[in-house]
Amino acid sequence: MTTIASTSYYNAATRHAGSNGAGLAKADDPYGDAVGDQASARGAGKESATADGAQADGGASTVTINFMGKVVNAIVLDRSNLKAINVAELPEDEYQQFMEGARRRMEANKSYLESQYTERSFPDYSNDPRMKTYATITIAGRVVATIDNQGVVQTASDSMGDRITKMLMAGLTDEANIPGGPANAQYRAEKIAELLGGRIVKASTAMTQRQYNAMPPFEGPTITIDYEGMKNDPLSAQIDRMAENYAETEKKRAEYLARQQA
Repeated sequence: MTTIASTSYYNAATRHAGSNGAGLAKADDPYGDAVGDQASARGAGKESATADGAQADGGASTVTINFMGKVVNAIVLDRSNLKAINVAELPEDEYQQFMEGARRRMEANKSYLESQYTERSFPDYSNDPRMKTYATITIAGRVVATIDNQGVVQTASDSMGDRITKMLMAGLTDEANIPGGPANAQYRAEKIAELLGGRIVKASTAMTQRQYNAMPPFEGPTITIDYEGMKNDPLSAQIDRMAENYAETEKKRAEYLARQQA
C-alpha cells in the first residue's frame, strides 16, 4: 500500500500542512541527519585534527586483509608518530573550522540525548471526519485508490502508487492553487480517474469544503521530556565535559591572541 500526502495532511505520526507535495507521507525524523566529525584532515604526512581537540601526524599506511571471506583494504595509523598540537594556536581559519566541528558535535549529542527522553502523545483523530473517505476510484468494480477528505491518497499496490505519484507531481503547479481538503480530494480524484480510466465513487462520509473549513485546526502532539533522566544519563556528563573543553579552548585562544598582539 502507498500513501500520498495532500496539500493539507494529518496522521497519527506527523502532520503535513500547506505543503503542496505529492510525495509519500512518512513520519518526520528530526534527528535523521547525523552530524559527522568536522575535524579537518590535511593528508598523510601532514597534521590533521583529532576528535579530542589535539592535532596529530597521520602517518597512515594501507594493508590488505581477509575479513569474513572478503579481501578488503584497511588503514593502519602509526601511532608512534602522533604529535599533539595546541588547537588554540592554529591559524584562524583552521581554528574556526575545528571549533565549528566541536559545536556541531555538542549540538548533535544534545539533540540525540533529548530525543531519548522525549515522549510524544498524539490526539486520537481516528473518528475525525477529515480522516474519513471522500471517494474511491474503481476499475471494473475493483477499488484501486481511496482518497480521504484531506486529499490523502491510498493505493492498493506500490506500483499503482508510483504511477499516481508521478502523475500528481507533474500537476503540482495546478494543484498549488487548490485549497486543501475536499477541493483537493476532488481534484485528485478526477486526475486519477482520468489517468487510470476509472470511475469516481463518492463516499457517504465525503465532506463539503465549507464543512472542512469550519473544523478546528489539528492539535499537535503533547511533548513530555524527562529532564531528570537526561541529567542522570552518562552522555549528559560527556556533553558537559565537551562544553568545558570548548570554553577552555576559547580562553586559551584569547590568551594566545593577546600574546601575539603584545
